[in-house]
Amino acid sequence: MNDINGRIDLTTSGTPLFLQDKIATDDKTNYYTTIKHTLQPSNLSQLFLSHQNINIIQNGIKAGVYVLSNKKYIIDRQSNDVLNSIMSSIFLEYSLHQPDNLTQQITDLNKIVIDYCVPKIYGEIKGYLQYKYDASTLVVPLANPLSTYNNKELVLKHFF
Repeated sequence: MNDINGRIDLTTSGTPLFLQDKIATDDKTNYYTTIKHTLQPSNLSQLFLSHQNINIIQNGIKAGVYVLSNKKYIIDRQSNDVLNSIMSSIFLEYSLHQPDNLTQQITDLNKIVIDYCVPKIYGEIKGYLQYKYDASTLVVPLANPLSTYNNKELVLKHFF
């Protein structure tokens, strides 16, 4: 039973990769500059905001959404600018700034970033799919009301 009765059908996509953006991501920006004027440079900040760590976080977000959706949705890379903004704010709030054990500190910060991003992206996917369904179906009008009060029988009285 196909319940798509709208003027357009947005529920079917032409490609199985419908959650992938067609805009190529620009990966040439140095994201360290976002906190350059806020904090002194450190090995932790340079390693956390490096391109290699951004790729690790991107892969973690992809895997997290895939697992959260019960292996239903495969997403593409997220915007590096938005991800950098999230990473910078989490770095400023949660970093320990200890000179030793940098790997564990970066792993902890990466986990915070991924735990923040994955539910938000999954919620956006659900909202987008619901929008596509709603745009493809017409609103079903309500049925006419029925009277539940009928203890009196009305009879037409003739005047003649």
